[in-house]
Amino acid sequence: MGSEKSPEHEQLKLEQVGGVEIIVPAGDTPNERLFLSNTDQVLVIPVETVYFYPANPARPADGLVQTLKDALAKVLVTYHIMAGRLAMNEEDQRLEIDCNRKGAEFTHYESALSLSDLGDVTMPNPAFRALVPTKFNATVVYELPLLAIQVTTFKCGGYTVGVMMSHTLFDGFAAIEFFMNYSALARGEELVCVPSFDRSALKCRVPPKIEFPHPELIKPSDIEQTPFTNAESAEKEFVALENSAKHVTKVFPFTPEKIGILKKKALEGGVIKRVSTFEVVAAHIWQARTRCMDLPEDKYTNLLFAVDIRKRMIPPLHKHYSGNAVHAAAARDLPQVIRDMTFVEAVQRIQEAISQVTDAYVRSSIDWGQVYKGFPALAGGFFLSAWFKMPFYEIDYGWGKPSYAGPIVTPLVEFVLLLSNGTQDGGCNLVIALEPQAMAKFEKLIEIEA
Repeated sequence: MGSEKSPEHEQLKLEQVGGVEIIVPAGDTPNERLFLSNTDQVLVIPVETVYFYPANPARPADGLVQTLKDALAKVLVTYHIMAGRLAMNEEDQRLEIDCNRKGAEFTHYESALSLSDLGDVTMPNPAFRALVPTKFNATVVYELPLLAIQVTTFKCGGYTVGVMMSHTLFDGFAAIEFFMNYSALARGEELVCVPSFDRSALKCRVPPKIEFPHPELIKPSDIEQTPFTNAESAEKEFVALENSAKHVTKVFPFTPEKIGILKKKALEGGVIKRVSTFEVVAAHIWQARTRCMDLPEDKYTNLLFAVDIRKRMIPPLHKHYSGNAVHAAAARDLPQVIRDMTFVEAVQRIQEAISQVTDAYVRSSIDWGQVYKGFPALAGGFFLSAWFKMPFYEIDYGWGKPSYAGPIVTPLVEFVLLLSNGTQDGGCNLVIALEPQAMAKFEKLIEIEA
């Protein structure tokens, strides 16, 4: 990570304190290679998150940085895979994690501003990229750290923790457990839970047995561009994903009142008996986005979203399975069918997509991935990522809980985010990128009327 200043660093008045530190486990760790599941294989992408912590009048921030460094070294003994690097198993032509103790990166910055000077931190702000490690002395994915942390202290006594973590390591639930363990050690407490890194439960069958069509997946030969990568493309230079300049990004709040209206609408007629916040919001976004876009009318379009499979597998996965235990569920149809269906029907399609994620379906999908080395089928569709359901607000390093926590918002057109609104009142914020003409239509369609 270089020390040169970006415009974002200037805007936030940041000064780096010391250089980049490599934090290695504080104790002995096994020297081994970790098998990665087919789901892990296609998620060789960085996940960037930032946590805003207000000043604690009862506890000055003196010693904060050293506490977080020491706790990181301790937690890396248990989470030794995070101190490793991606490597290629040449025999199997698969990515795996080489647990080689090369360490995680840690940096400290100071800002001449107060957190209050940043404005509403729940809104997307390009300047916030300066709060997360983004520059590394690496040209290929094998040289990248799997974890990098940047602590930024502000003159008010508040601070931020910016994290870059490889998605190959964890899904959201496993990431939460890591941060709960890390923060517990920072508070001088014991680990909250012991993670299980064994991913062999999600190995493909021998021979592979594909029992279902998998429209949520697409073969590399059938796609021109994809935001994902796999074992073959991992040898290419690491390139950051950026949104098209043609698109604009906007935030739309889903208040508890608006969500209540959607739930009431979904339950009308008694066809649906129970419904979740995610199901109604996803259905509403699906229809509004499809109605505002000029999509090929003869091609199916997918709405994909992650479903936790820990309890859906037979037998269930380890309670603290620490990997990517998710499957991409798909609601799909021709654009005009999606536009014309009632809201109740749209919600039913979301629920059907969730119920389809069974042990048999997931194992068939794993085997499909083994045979075809495919990706989630996003062409013409989108992936809806529900961050608002994750309890990132519970992460307390000893100075109190964060006032806001979430990803650095640089969404691709094919990725739509549901984030916390910072109040924990049951509402959420939609972050979406569209071309200006489509966005103008979307703004009207996304409005919720009683």
